[in-house]
Amino acid sequence: MLILNMNYAAVIFDLDNTLVNRKLAFQSYAKLFTEKFVEIADEDSTETVNYIISADQNGYRKKRDLYEELRSKLAMKNEQTTVEDMLEYWFAEFFKSSILMQGALEVLDTIKGQNIKLGMITNGSVHSQYAKIDAVGIRDYFHTIIVSDEVGIKKPDPKIFSMALENLNISGENVLFVGDHPSNDVKGALDAGMHAVWLSGFGEWNLTGVHPTHTISQLSELNEIFR
Repeated sequence: MLILNMNYAAVIFDLDNTLVNRKLAFQSYAKLFTEKFVEIADEDSTETVNYIISADQNGYRKKRDLYEELRSKLAMKNEQTTVEDMLEYWFAEFFKSSILMQGALEVLDTIKGQNIKLGMITNGSVHSQYAKIDAVGIRDYFHTIIVSDEVGIKKPDPKIFSMALENLNISGENVLFVGDHPSNDVKGALDAGMHAVWLSGFGEWNLTGVHPTHTISQLSELNEIFR
């Protein structure tokens, strides 16, 4: 059973693969991308989609680099298609595939019902991250939302965590951070003086000497401490 300090004054969440299931969203998007741009036989579509998913590196790759690779490796339906065309499609369409993590709304409602402040820190572009947040309808839950490109600092830099603490007018020892990335989320939050919960299942734990306060496999496990 997950047992944590019951006196947290704030909970701060990561976005991708924490509150929204980016993995599932990108699978859907990769299928749409293939249908729109790639010249391929139907029986080969699954292999192509899986290639695109692998090349994306779970979102931790610059999109221009990704589409330059796809443009050079895949046969295009239209030979005039450019990397810029693909980037334009990405920014216009990917957020529409956004899907909430299972149990996310229940967790947010439970925490909000305890008068605990809610925050979010996410790496990514302003347009993409806010578009995803609004697509799943969760913006109004949060007292502060910090997007890395908006402030010029990325996780795991402790400064971006400090910004959230300042916005919430709270100290780190009273805050629980929840995220899926061992370095960006867990280590970053711990280095900033917060407690950290690792949401496993979206990547391997690849750090030595760093230990999350707690590990969960489902977001809904957080309900146990805030009901």
